[in-house]
Amino acid sequence: PLSWKEGSIHPTESKDTLPTWIPYGLRILAAQQLQYNDGSSKALDVLLDMRDRTVRTNYWNTRGMEVWTSTIDNAIVNACIRMKEWRLALHFLEELIGAVEEGVNREVLWWCRQDNSVAGSLGEETRVQLKELITSAAYVELLSRQILVLLQSGAIKAAEIVQGDVRLHASKVEGIVLTGALSCIHREFALVRQIPVRLMVNDGLILFAQSDYELAAQRFREAMEVQESVTSDNNNESSALNSMDVSSSPVYPSWKDLDSPTLGFDADSSLTVECINNLSLCLLYSGKMREAVREMEALIRKDPCEYLTEGMAFNLCTLYELGSDGEECTKRKKRLQRVAKRFFLHDIGVESFRLN
Repeated sequence: PLSWKEGSIHPTESKDTLPTWIPYGLRILAAQQLQYNDGSSKALDVLLDMRDRTVRTNYWNTRGMEVWTSTIDNAIVNACIRMKEWRLALHFLEELIGAVEEGVNREVLWWCRQDNSVAGSLGEETRVQLKELITSAAYVELLSRQILVLLQSGAIKAAEIVQGDVRLHASKVEGIVLTGALSCIHREFALVRQIPVRLMVNDGLILFAQSDYELAAQRFREAMEVQESVTSDNNNESSALNSMDVSSSPVYPSWKDLDSPTLGFDADSSLTVECINNLSLCLLYSGKMREAVREMEALIRKDPCEYLTEGMAFNLCTLYELGSDGEECTKRKKRLQRVAKRFFLHDIGVESFRLN
């Protein structure tokens, strides 16, 4: 049985062990859930305690847990952002950046150990290229997160400087010829696949912070187009692989992040919702509110399960309030709520629809 002890999750038994069938990553997920159940502060306390056990392994007799440090740091960053603790978030992002090399080594080793013809036969030259590819992709993701935090705290100039570093690492990825195994890994690994989209989103966010709403909207539209192209190419290649013999298709176990940590973080598989939310704000500030509503509604009609998120519902209902009278506004909100119920989107709370 698990219980709270010294701020972390431990068995009530004297020996701090869990059954072998429970991945350690579930303990981290349990700690993260506290920010939704009991408030972000408790989650942060528990995560910091768990991190201490991965760093001071001799003191806690937790040798072997060092590989989880980056995963816990990533969780801490998310908790800090939710609490608007910007300095603490930046500190642990720096910790993640400092641990990139070790994480990349584990990631490359993981790909090379896959029992399939795609990643299992990587030559030395390909391994070097793979390491360069994942290293640059990791820096793009972490530096982009730094940009988000800096913009939230009002440090626009600092965000512009960091974006210069993002472009540098993105250009390194563009210089790597993606053939054979590298092409397959590029398709399967969102961290690498999302680089061009993330670069455009960063540009749009910085332009928005500089009050250049027209150009920012253009960047977000371009990012959505690139995202659609990337997603389409990935789906086509996945379909082609699915039509092949299973024994020749690569195997990527879903328990990797829970049981076999490598980098400790990944990129979002799609940035479309983030783009449309930011685009709607640009259109709103540009006096094009009705256009913003049309674009958001069109995206939801395209795929409610994918695009109707908590943030999307809240932002769209806010636009309804600004552009419709009381009765019409309530009618449109309830219609959106019915769509969420129809597709069993139970993660969207009632408060997101702003119904009194």
